Amino acid sequence: MKNYAFSINLNLVSLIDEAIIAVLEGALPRDVESAALDFKQEAETVKRTLEVLADAVVCFANSEGGVIVLGVADSTSGSAGIVGTSPTLDASTIVRGIFDRTKPALSVPVAVREVEGRTLYEITVPAGATFYSNAKGTATRRVNDACVPFPPDEQRQALASRGVYDWSALPSGVSRYDEAELLRVRRLLRAADKTELASAEPWALLADLRLVASDGSLTNAGLLVVGDEADITEHIPTHGFSYQYRTSTGTEASFRFRGRRAILAAAEQIIEAIETRTSISPLNVSGGVQIQRQDYPPEAVRELAVNALVHRDFEAEGSVDIEQTPQSLRIVSPGGLVHGVTAQNILSHPSTPRNRLLLETVTTLQVAERTGQGIDRAYRALLRAGKKPPTFSDNGTSVEALVPGGAGNDAFIRFVRTQLPESLAVDIEALLILDTLCVQRRVAAAVVAPLIQRSVIEGQRALERLATAELVSPTRRTASAPFPNYELTSTALTGLGLAVAYHRRAEGGVEDKTVEHLREYGSITNQTLRRLFDMEMYPARDMLRELQRRGIIEKLERDARGPGVKYGPGPNFPTR
Repeated sequence: MKNYAFSINLNLVSLIDEAIIAVLEGALPRDVESAALDFKQEAETVKRTLEVLADAVVCFANSEGGVIVLGVADSTSGSAGIVGTSPTLDASTIVRGIFDRTKPALSVPVAVREVEGRTLYEITVPAGATFYSNAKGTATRRVNDACVPFPPDEQRQALASRGVYDWSALPSGVSRYDEAELLRVRRLLRAADKTELASAEPWALLADLRLVASDGSLTNAGLLVVGDEADITEHIPTHGFSYQYRTSTGTEASFRFRGRRAILAAAEQIIEAIETRTSISPLNVSGGVQIQRQDYPPEAVRELAVNALVHRDFEAEGSVDIEQTPQSLRIVSPGGLVHGVTAQNILSHPSTPRNRLLLETVTTLQVAERTGQGIDRAYRALLRAGKKPPTFSDNGTSVEALVPGGAGNDAFIRFVRTQLPESLAVDIEALLILDTLCVQRRVAAAVVAPLIQRSVIEGQRALERLATAELVSPTRRTASAPFPNYELTSTALTGLGLAVAYHRRAEGGVEDKTVEHLREYGSITNQTLRRLFDMEMYPARDMLRELQRRGIIEKLERDARGPGVKYGPGPNFPTR
């Protein structure tokens, strides 16, 4: 018999190995499935098994590809979950059965694996060059760990995300540019250290940026980047943006504007308007360093605003609308999320631009980040500022990004800036987990996975990175489980201080001891707290501020400053 056991992608091999080990150690197979891995069990007949496999292959091929492992029960853990396959199946039967049940016919490699003395088959599915359906004409695609319908309108969007169709690369019919916008492009090129290109003749420069179509006119991307506002309005009437500022949610806007300017000018105008109305407050960290806290960090604002302008659907009606209040920043962009991207995977999904040429242009000009669509940079900036990450919602016709207002958490900022290793201080997954552990006492890989928008196995890896840095540790009861529960170590709890909500509540004993000390000695200082409870200076200061806010203590010398300031009983000091 012909040998159909092919080699498979090494990353997938690692993923399969880890998943099978996790199952053998007690994890349920369905819990370790992901966007790239699916477990299947043999059906009652060979025919039905091949139909199930063909459906799964179509689902992966219409997405980013993946691997199907046949011979594992979906809801049984341990060795019993590795059920294997019967002798009625072999690799050649599987290859032929899938080929005959997919349209267009799809030939996929099948590998044989022996686990616990049982035979498994691994079907590796590449991302398809076209779109596929099963024998009945039904097309599906993989979203997270499930297969969902894949109708024709979504297939058109998918073609755009794969670069087969790019609206921004089509000719606009306009053969003139705006001199001021071209100067803006030259300035950005010089800032990006592309001085030779910045000095080129106008049309040579635009041609090098691929902004000139084959008919000699500007592409749609070119018109949006260097076009005159009147030409943009006439030829791309869907382009537009608006901004409004309200002093509080529900009040009339105190400042607003609308426009159809070229995209680079629009981005600058929007970002400047947001930054002008952003609150700034200083925060002292160790070493005498002072940082400026902003309720809307500029790096996050830039990425989200440019993302909305560049990734919008220009074939759909509507404008990019920004609404700012001290409580929130809301950015709405026409068109649903790009094919394959959801609110649940927007952080981890590979960049799939709707307007590829337009994105490549602003990336070359260093106005936006290519990898991850800039969303990862926005997440990182907000988390490092002690704030919650942005939330996204997609109603099919528009996408909304919502950023919470207000200053970030002081204690979390200090911890990130002064106590985290540099590799973790910029690690989005680590920051998301630590942020969650400030409000949730314990987390496991299954909880972490949706937070970091990765598989359960990748969630476990992220937790293990934090455990290696001695920031989290598995609980005693679950330490031997394949996916233990993790909690903050005492060192991390001390460092995070008042950032940990449940720690504040649980440490009533600390507050009681502080009150008893005041009753006995009449005063307390930052230095005293640090000595009594083995605290660092800033967590001790945060605790004193919290007690002062609640009226339990008050300064004995109103204008005094520093760690030696004495505090005495306040108006709400508890009686015995």
